[in-house]
Amino acid sequence: MADDLFDFEADVMVVGTGGAGFSAAITAAVEGASVVVFERNDHIGGTTGASGGTAWIPNNHSLRNQGKEDPRDDCLRYMCRLAYPQHYFKDHPTLGLPEDSYDLIAAFYDNGFRAIDYLTEAGVFDLMADTRAPDVDNPMQMPSGNLLAGFPDYGAELEEDKLPTGRHLFPRPGSPGMVEQLEAGAAGHGVKVLLDHQATGLVRNDEGQVVGLELRYKHMARLARANKAVIFASGGYAHDEELVRRYLPGRVYGTCSTLGARGDFVRIGIQAGAKLGNMRNAWFKQVPLEAALRSPTPPSVWLPWGDSMIHVNKYGRRVVDEKMPYHDRSQVHAVYDPTRREYPNLVLFMIYDDAVASSTSMAGMRQPMPAPGEPDPGFVIKGETWDDLIAKIDSQLEGFAPHTAGLRLDPSFGPNLAGTVERFNGFAATGVDLDFGRGEAPIGRAWNGPNREGSPNPTMAALATEGPYYCIIVCAGTLDTNGGPVINTRAQVLDCEGEPIPGLYGAGNCVASPAGQAYWGPGATIGLGITYGHLAGLNAAAESAKPFDM
Repeated sequence: MADDLFDFEADVMVVGTGGAGFSAAITAAVEGASVVVFERNDHIGGTTGASGGTAWIPNNHSLRNQGKEDPRDDCLRYMCRLAYPQHYFKDHPTLGLPEDSYDLIAAFYDNGFRAIDYLTEAGVFDLMADTRAPDVDNPMQMPSGNLLAGFPDYGAELEEDKLPTGRHLFPRPGSPGMVEQLEAGAAGHGVKVLLDHQATGLVRNDEGQVVGLELRYKHMARLARANKAVIFASGGYAHDEELVRRYLPGRVYGTCSTLGARGDFVRIGIQAGAKLGNMRNAWFKQVPLEAALRSPTPPSVWLPWGDSMIHVNKYGRRVVDEKMPYHDRSQVHAVYDPTRREYPNLVLFMIYDDAVASSTSMAGMRQPMPAPGEPDPGFVIKGETWDDLIAKIDSQLEGFAPHTAGLRLDPSFGPNLAGTVERFNGFAATGVDLDFGRGEAPIGRAWNGPNREGSPNPTMAALATEGPYYCIIVCAGTLDTNGGPVINTRAQVLDCEGEPIPGLYGAGNCVASPAGQAYWGPGATIGLGITYGHLAGLNAAAESAKPFDM
């Protein structure tokens, strides 16, 4: 009998236990399917477990219950504007986007709130939104008590964003975290979860339909029979150095993704004939260079902390609004200068004065800048004068040469830095950053942290005329990648001809993200994962049983 070959059997097999995987598994189970979930790690949660555990969902029930509206056309313009700015045209039927890209974004709007409602009615979720704006005097103190609650979208300054707050859902105060809610929901609906099981391949029948999984458990090979379908939600490829080097622009150091994010579905998808997409994109962030060289999961620079603080490149020049959201700010590292034939921003130098370093405030996103009295993290450079700091930075770079293409400070760094500081100090005095508009975007102020009294722009203050001065060398990192096999609006994986591979679905960071290059707001990656996981679960459970004969 063919069934004697298999160690496991269920209607639907799911790979991954993050937001996308659990959403898919629970939905399929509620629809009446038997479900088994396989997790490569020795713990559940995936990258969702390493995140803030919130979800960005347009038109969600909580914002509507608070009397807010999120019209479809307005929201689609915002999402498409950020996802594909090179194509966006507001007067086009698909806003300038290719039809399939537009349809995936539209399906997210149409189904995101339904996925949350479905899982809420199934007893899984207890989430809420906060449509109130942050307190401008205490921007990190939200009425709900949640650190990320009520914060504006990452592109709230754009004219296309008509509803800057309210799409962001988080666990209601007093309720368990999102992963805990999902884990309990899976258990309550009879979903079986097996840890330490890596998916290594697909089982297909004579008709080419996907009918199971090849697995590795420790040193043993196992087979799983999926009567109806297989759903991948196994994370991206951020921990696979070869794939990162091959696909991501510039150079990327470190990630906070789950250690299981090693591109399993990229390889399996290629073997199955899947079309790949969005491979050059990721959910980007910044990390301290030295920490990234020590650990594959270094601390993150979510929002560079402090007002008398700037980022400069090897030429001593500012190149970005330092208070931009991490995803957008970090992409400046991948800018190529064809004139000099180099990546001048491969690393940036986060420079600040003693007023910032000695502040005892923990408001805002201080990580990874240590507070006074905290242990030295090993990546803060201190100089008593500007010349002392510059010499120590260049000496540090010498030791990093094998990892930074031999990058050193340009001879113009010192004079240019002096001019940059003078110019920035002038902006701080007027409150207007004429170069990059620092402090103009709502998210920059919302995440800024403590406001210095009397400052016309709370995100900026003049750097001191006397030392000591400090520097953290920062570089590009990722939360995870978000490219892989292409899916359609039913979460079916497509082959190179654009046709669904029978019995194969995908969601989350392991597939080509419907978001393109966008990061719409806090929890966007999880919101997308939950939505497309839900669609995968609905459609997989509705599949007919597929034969398998030896």
